[in-house]
Amino acid sequence: MDLRSQMDECLILRSREFQEADRLLTVLGRRLGRLSCLARGVRRPNSRLKAATLDFSYSKLQFAPAGRKAANAAGASSGLQLITQGEALDGLPGLREDLSKLGCAYYLGELLTLALPENKPQENIFILAVTTLTLLANLTTEQEQFLVLKFFELRLLGELGWRPNLTVCSRCGRPVRLPRISGLPDVFVAAPALGGLACPLCCLDLDWSIGRGKSERPGLSRGCLRLLDSLLNWELRPLLKLRISTELRQEVNACIWALLDYHLGPGAGKARRNLQVYYDI
Repeated sequence: MDLRSQMDECLILRSREFQEADRLLTVLGRRLGRLSCLARGVRRPNSRLKAATLDFSYSKLQFAPAGRKAANAAGASSGLQLITQGEALDGLPGLREDLSKLGCAYYLGELLTLALPENKPQENIFILAVTTLTLLANLTTEQEQFLVLKFFELRLLGELGWRPNLTVCSRCGRPVRLPRISGLPDVFVAAPALGGLACPLCCLDLDWSIGRGKSERPGLSRGCLRLLDSLLNWELRPLLKLRISTELRQEVNACIWALLDYHLGPGAGKARRNLQVYYDI
């Protein structure tokens, strides 16, 4: 993709120091997708790009090719872009004023970096990320933060084409709403390899569900399935009024983490471990 003199609305996902006064950025653009960028001189106190290139700033940026020499020095691909102009539209300062919110923001950034290829437009995911971080910056309770994270994780999977089917058993088609099966636990099991759930009857011979032993598969109660369905189908703000128990949180985490690990690989687990430095998940 030729980004010569193109401008786009962008979200700064992460950055690291480079050379004496520069930064290397991972940026998500509304039209341009995920980009690797160089911001020259941005660590100097009088840099005009400073505010626009802070982590998680929502900014308007202009790009030009950084050139092969700069890309080689940065250990980046030949597609490295130089940020030539920038304007911060919303710095989202609330994210940097609270360690748990900051940790959640870095986690979202890691998932996006892991999931998205470079230079591929992802406007719906861009809107999801900006909406989620903007709301996260203004939340007041830890439970609200939890619900926003779960909303983002499930909606991201959906936008990537991996929306789980939580209404029927993905193996036999048995609807979740049917009465329990006599003599069997009234729980479904996350089966990411099948794109959703396995019912109690199919669980009897499911050593294939996610490639792990039965004791490691997360059992999901009907209450958990109702909450997951709400996260997939409701608007975000009404979800924040829900009140959920510690046990239900654990079930929801187990299901979503199984899906993320299956589709995104070990990087998803690494992102969660990094999140735990800031936030008790």
